[in-house]
Amino acid sequence: MGWRVGIDTGGTYTDLVAVRGQDRRIAKIPSTPPDYDQGVLDAIRAAGISPADIDLIAHGTTVATNAIIVGGGAPTALLTTAGFRDVLQLGRHNRGEPFDILWDPPEPLVRRRHRYEVPERLDADGSEVEPLDEGAVRVAVRHAAAQGIRAFAICFLHSYLDPSHEERAHAIVLEEQPDAYVCHSAELLREPPEFERTSTTVINATLMPVVTGYLRALDDRLREAGFGGRLTVMHSGGGLMSVESAVRFPARLVTSGPAAGAKAAEGLAGGVLPASGSPAAAVVVAQVIASDHAIDQLISLDIGGTSADIAVVRDGQARLVTEYSPQFGQPIRFPAIDLITIGAGGGSVAWVDAGDLPHVGPRSASAIPGPAAYGRGGTEATVTDANVVLGRLASDVDLAGGVHLDAVAAYVAVSAFADRLGLTPEAAARGIIDICNNNMARSIRVVTVHRGLDPRDFTLVPFGGAGPLHAAELADLLGIRQVLVPIAPGVTSGLGCLYVDIVHDLGEARIVPLATADRADLQGILDRLTREMRSRLDEEGVETALQSIEPSVDLRYLGQVRGLTIPAPASGFDGRFREDLRDRFYAEYQRQFHSVSREIPIEVAAIRVRGTRITERPSIPFRAGGPIRATERTVIGPDGPVTARVLDRSTLPVGTVLEGPLVLTQLDSTTWVPAGWAAEVRTSGDVLLTRQEAIR
Repeated sequence: MGWRVGIDTGGTYTDLVAVRGQDRRIAKIPSTPPDYDQGVLDAIRAAGISPADIDLIAHGTTVATNAIIVGGGAPTALLTTAGFRDVLQLGRHNRGEPFDILWDPPEPLVRRRHRYEVPERLDADGSEVEPLDEGAVRVAVRHAAAQGIRAFAICFLHSYLDPSHEERAHAIVLEEQPDAYVCHSAELLREPPEFERTSTTVINATLMPVVTGYLRALDDRLREAGFGGRLTVMHSGGGLMSVESAVRFPARLVTSGPAAGAKAAEGLAGGVLPASGSPAAAVVVAQVIASDHAIDQLISLDIGGTSADIAVVRDGQARLVTEYSPQFGQPIRFPAIDLITIGAGGGSVAWVDAGDLPHVGPRSASAIPGPAAYGRGGTEATVTDANVVLGRLASDVDLAGGVHLDAVAAYVAVSAFADRLGLTPEAAARGIIDICNNNMARSIRVVTVHRGLDPRDFTLVPFGGAGPLHAAELADLLGIRQVLVPIAPGVTSGLGCLYVDIVHDLGEARIVPLATADRADLQGILDRLTREMRSRLDEEGVETALQSIEPSVDLRYLGQVRGLTIPAPASGFDGRFREDLRDRFYAEYQRQFHSVSREIPIEVAAIRVRGTRITERPSIPFRAGGPIRATERTVIGPDGPVTARVLDRSTLPVGTVLEGPLVLTQLDSTTWVPAGWAAEVRTSGDVLLTRQEAIR
């Protein structure tokens, strides 16, 4: 039996969790931008594992996220129907900052000069109005190639109904430029929203050279080191895909990392700026944690070095959305875990604006140079430096990756920030933490209070290197009564990559009133999608017995643009499918929006299938090793200096109950337990923090 390794590469740290039988190893080392593949190899080496002994690597990466946010994608040409050149520019006519008259939207990913109109046309029912002008396609490709463009996106009007024009144009591009990166909308998105379909296709094409280069280089280096197993990549929808699928559909990777952590939280719940890590992977772990502790409602909070990723898990499942935008005006219409990301991490820089008002983030010190306390040349005050000044992080306890904290450098950096405000360094450090916590609390309210949910009904699950440092005080701000800190919070996203396996999604638009929907018509679409999904899983090497197909239907009220994705009966569309889908729609609409109308007609918008490889969840052993030894140090809490006990978390046996103030240290993270909170070590090794007034 070989190792199963989950690796999450973030903007500041690279996290690794490896499991083989009852053996577990973790590693957390500084990332190596821009050569992130080196960080993967370094993490494997730091864990003391030979690549030859690894059966599976599940990798969460931010390479696609970074490319979109910082404009690092490849120059791209768009081939589109004559008259639709400016769809990408027009967008939806909404504004990112409605009250800022000086606000301008981001520039489109494709310059107007590189958007080529091609004579061709399909009608709204898919019939051909004008044949494809193949000569115009060749002229456009030659013109773009002469300007050094190798990435091509093809999106023709109504091609989701008949992809033949796009498929022929795709072939012509490769005839003219055999080494080009090409994708067309019909292979990505068989749905009508013209702007969203164009945007998704363009983002996919822009990322193809970037993601292909990274994953091919990583795979080659791993093979050279002796790796003979399977390399998979975490995608935004909370699953894995092969390298071949990832280079074909790189737009699916844009929130690769954070989704894994949310999945981890979902597992706890009973479910089977560059980003800081793998948001999708982190949500996966949150789901698993909720399952283990019989918690059905939780908020996953992944605070890394660069950002904080927030997701809500209800009834044991993280919410999936069919569309999200990494930046304003750049929608990606692929299923993804619903996340919100803000620039609030351990490396977030504290700064003062022209009006002498203090801010924290979104700019980050990143891995290089990092916070001043890292001793790598950073001079600006960060959240990590503030925690050092407050005594929550101490220079006598090294961080993961062998980082030795320099308390003097942190104090100097925070003092410079404090001087701008006329404060003492301690007061300024406290202010930095307060601003950071309030920024996160505001974002949590967006995904709870603004959606009719009460955060007091949820358990907060913090992870990432900085999550447990802030969780209890953040819970106080929100009225949350309990916090569940995972056994290895600093590498939770890496762990989340091991809780999932191959997942693919397919969908096809079918707009028809539910009351008159034809069973045979819908079943025909479902059967076709199911066959295509099984073929895709076969290509991934998934045995038929391990293939799971989950059908669903997008339903909406007549006149709405967006719909709700409703699980369909596994048996397909039977004689009572209309009544069944209607009742499911009402129930889900009531759950999400707290009101429902039975007067407005409902219509079908799309049929979807999700195909997964059934995987066995790894067992993460927990063994406490004593003896328990406690020291003391002064920590500046919300109400001033207190004497806190400092304990090595790995020495605390199951059943241990301690009252704050406490500092619990471990290799990958530090947990701060303020006065008024109690910490209990659970059977799993996770630590449950409870507000004491809530347990008396």
